[in-house]
Amino acid sequence: NEVETLCAMVDSHEIQSTHDLPKEVWKYIFNKGFLGLIIPKEFNGKGFSHFAHAIIVGKLSSASQFLGITVMVPNSLGPGELLLKYGSDEQKQHYLPRLAKGKEIPCFGLTSTVAGSDAGSLIDNGIVCHGQFEGKKVLGLRLNWEKRYITLAPIATVIGLAFKAYDPDNLLPKDHPLYKKNDLGITCALIPRNTEGLSIGTRHKPIGEPFQNGPIFGKDVFIPMDWVIGGDKMIGHGWRMLMECLSVGRGISLPVTGASATQAMLLTTSTYSQTREQFGIPIAKMEGIQEKLSNLATNAFRATANINLSTWALDAGHRPSIISAIVKYRNTQLLQSSSIDAMDVHGGRAVMEGKRNYVSNVYSGAPVAITVEGANILTRSLMIFGQGLIRCHKTMLDELRALHDESKDSINKFDKALVIHVGSFINNIARAILFSWTRGHLAKPYGDQTTKVYYRNLSVLSAKFACLTDIASLLLGGSLKRKEMISGRFADSISAMYEISSCLKLYEEKFLNDDNAKNILKLAVLRLIEEADTSMLQNIDSMPINRVAKWSLRVLFFPFSVVASKIDDKLIINTSKSVLDTEWIESNLSTCICANLKDKPGHPFYILFQGFEAGKELKVLRDKAKKAGYKYQPSITLELWLQGLVDNKTLTIKDKEDWLRLNNLVLEALKVDDYENFDK
Repeated sequence: NEVETLCAMVDSHEIQSTHDLPKEVWKYIFNKGFLGLIIPKEFNGKGFSHFAHAIIVGKLSSASQFLGITVMVPNSLGPGELLLKYGSDEQKQHYLPRLAKGKEIPCFGLTSTVAGSDAGSLIDNGIVCHGQFEGKKVLGLRLNWEKRYITLAPIATVIGLAFKAYDPDNLLPKDHPLYKKNDLGITCALIPRNTEGLSIGTRHKPIGEPFQNGPIFGKDVFIPMDWVIGGDKMIGHGWRMLMECLSVGRGISLPVTGASATQAMLLTTSTYSQTREQFGIPIAKMEGIQEKLSNLATNAFRATANINLSTWALDAGHRPSIISAIVKYRNTQLLQSSSIDAMDVHGGRAVMEGKRNYVSNVYSGAPVAITVEGANILTRSLMIFGQGLIRCHKTMLDELRALHDESKDSINKFDKALVIHVGSFINNIARAILFSWTRGHLAKPYGDQTTKVYYRNLSVLSAKFACLTDIASLLLGGSLKRKEMISGRFADSISAMYEISSCLKLYEEKFLNDDNAKNILKLAVLRLIEEADTSMLQNIDSMPINRVAKWSLRVLFFPFSVVASKIDDKLIINTSKSVLDTEWIESNLSTCICANLKDKPGHPFYILFQGFEAGKELKVLRDKAKKAGYKYQPSITLELWLQGLVDNKTLTIKDKEDWLRLNNLVLEALKVDDYENFDK
């Protein structure tokens, strides 16, 4: 109820003009607890699940990206998550109830001028020293920093800050774990807005929708040790805190924004393409448009499946940093791809800015999603495979730990891990060859008549992936992480396999025996299989081995095309036809869209759907005239032509009035905004 109400309160076009939410919207956000979705009820929060959090943010984003981001940041990227897991009891009792009720507005400062993706290169610093606080001399930190791109910074009342801490004068007490160390590591602290030396309030202007975002500066800001999140004993633990908590936010915020946008682009483009006619037919019947509709269908299905599966993992208590990176990367790419396809189909209707335009904000704001929370280039080329290889490999982490183990038993530990590694490598080779040559028929069977072939394909892909990553590690060693194109292609393979899994899960949970979903699932999975297979083939060609070795690997692991059937024009056309039923889309692939937008007079969705429904009624009247042998030619006005049909008894007076009314509604759905001047 609160989500639908809040969605109805905003006007995305008006927000773009004023660069802010209306005061009553801010008040509603604070009063109804939207900033405390993840804060437990004991601290006056909502205590919602990660899935509920995701769906709420998705629906709000469908009404306005500004609105979605405003609620998203405090719940996933602000200090709240850090306080919940690492905060001291005093910090939790003070801040969490205030954050939950909107009495404090949080932001988190990580990115600096010189440190973006490489947070380890922070030059923002805190020096352990003595200073005055509330009239007393206390031990604390003197901070200097320069942060940028900080969402909610212009209006924040409390700032979470990441910096590098140092103790050059050895002032930490003897019982402190970091006593007599100079470089203490990355540290996180909470700083009230009115702290002396802190400069805040100016704004950046993001493209798309100009949400509250700006820089924060600090010059010789003294804070007591109590302001370090978790207290002084948590100095130096900032990196772990950020990685663990950011993985949760990365698995929700941007992925659900992607899901919301792909669903909205599918619903509106399907509706528009059935309303817009050219050459005497709805453009939805043209194959060029059908190709775009099929893309939008699979994109929405994939993005929805990805966010459902990742939030399930989070709600199960996991902190899946690699999966979070995958869904952030993939869903934001799907967002951008969908906005481009929607723009292509709408043409000038989406180019002209104005209240009626529901595509341009998604299109122009796509780079924001691509860039923040770990730029997609970094996420793909370094994080997914580069970090995942060590963490997810059967023995590699054990081998590395044994190498750094100084105990007497370290050699035995290493030997044991190495033996397992070699055995696993041989097993992977055998498995990959057998599965590849039998097209997965030797794999354990899963699924029903529709999905079992996809499970077999997935078994083949995973077997080849396990084997080729071992081969790449053997050939490239430590340089593998620096081979970012190879790493990126492996990331594409594992990401595609994850998406296949999520699509199968969504189909089995919600769409069994649904013919529309079968077409979408088939096209989506076949494209993902092709992507995973092609990426691995390209990596074979990029490995530092001779032609004979490359040819041998191709023969062993790629004897046949991995897909059971090819993507053809018929499948693409059938998939596009599957999403011409807008009621089906609303019931099944609109979970992250606010339901009441198309019922809100004046909203662009409302204008579009009014025209769409009018077009269906108008077709009945056109068919009636056509059956009688009449077709409108614009040599006279439509009204005069219709009056002639009334006079010869082809149409009734009511038919004429309905025709004119319905025709106006259709035209309204196709129109763009125009202005007397650009000041209005």
